[in-house]
Amino acid sequence: MIITLTESQQKIVNFVAQCREAANIANGSHRKGAASDMTGFQIDQQGFGGELAFCIAMNVCPDFTVQCRSAAKGEDNGDCVVQGLRIDVKTSKKATSALWVKASKEGCADAFALVTGTFPTFTVVGLVMTGDVFQEANKVGDCYVVNQNKLLPPDLFFLYAL
Repeated sequence: MIITLTESQQKIVNFVAQCREAANIANGSHRKGAASDMTGFQIDQQGFGGELAFCIAMNVCPDFTVQCRSAAKGEDNGDCVVQGLRIDVKTSKKATSALWVKASKEGCADAFALVTGTFPTFTVVGLVMTGDVFQEANKVGDCYVVNQNKLLPPDLFFLYAL
């Protein structure tokens, strides 16, 4: 499912990204993309853009909070709730990317969604239940990796997940 954010939605994304970047700087966690040359703002723009696109596709409201949340400290409960499930949305610019989830995210959501694309156009690729992510076979360093062929499209996921 392809979602292109409207001009108004893009302004919302940019505002939230600016606020999140400011919160990260104030918290001392200003960062650049570890695997790219993206600035902290671009990381937040891409990430929240993917979250908003997913939420639009699911017809739910995203988490607009901007304060820093630590998954390791139990402060992160995902990015949205769909049909009673806490969903953590992961966004990648690469159309063929696998779903990459840090080990510290275990327990913060009921499922993970993969969204690919570049702001402002995204594709909702699919979802997977948390229990299917955190398996030894998926472990790569301090992350767990699930290939796209293991993800279910949203309509099938919510049919089988509930």
